[in-house]
Amino acid sequence: MNLLPRLHLFEFIDQDWFPRALRDLETDYLHTASTRTGLFDGAAPVLARGLRAGGPLELLDLCSGGRGPLPRLKQLLVEREGLDARVFLSDKFPNAEAAERARAEGFTYVDRSVDALRVPPDLRGMRTLFNSLHHFRPEQAREVLADAMARGVPIAAFESVRRTPAGLLSMLFVPLLVWLFTPWVRPVTPARLLLTYVVPVAPLLIAWDGLVSALRVHSAQELRGITASLQREDYVWEVGEATEPGKPAISYVLGRPATRA
Repeated sequence: MNLLPRLHLFEFIDQDWFPRALRDLETDYLHTASTRTGLFDGAAPVLARGLRAGGPLELLDLCSGGRGPLPRLKQLLVEREGLDARVFLSDKFPNAEAAERARAEGFTYVDRSVDALRVPPDLRGMRTLFNSLHHFRPEQAREVLADAMARGVPIAAFESVRRTPAGLLSMLFVPLLVWLFTPWVRPVTPARLLLTYVVPVAPLLIAWDGLVSALRVHSAQELRGITASLQREDYVWEVGEATEPGKPAISYVLGRPATRA
């Protein structure tokens, strides 16, 4: 694997000024694409290891956006692992429409802003991040992981992108994928169709942010370096790849209390 230098470039979705309507176009698409393809299905056994480390059967997803893959993974945890976890979704920029749909499906979407760097103490449960840890610089990623350890709760962060030439080239297909998946994105609105098929704002925005995500993602070696600085006898760190037949491998970092394992 030929890694490229990590570049912390500009992603639209990170910006406070980015219009909510455009952010929702992007996060709704990401939820739909990851759910319909089962991109993160391989995360289920990793989540199960964290949940079995002890504490309540609760998952607190950070940077959920348009709901992400956790609603699908909840069902996989029941079917494959026998774990029926309660799911809480949250985001620094909550998606109001996605929150309504999540609640209608039986999930809790926290309606206030939740920053992954400053998780409110009243939000417990195992923390998860899907294609989100790369939004943080290395020292910030360490803070995200360290806070979970300090609170004594498990945390798992997954990434599907790769910081390789092949990973960057794969982003050339993102506009096509946006065009293909948009008919399944809910809600279907005239604005979504206009900004996807007539004026291709959504495909270009998502492709750019995807390209930058690939350049920002933390490698396994870098994650091992971060977690090496967080070693504690009562907390265990694990960095690896999760696989699912017929799907690309996803990288992950998992932290969990050792005394409850």
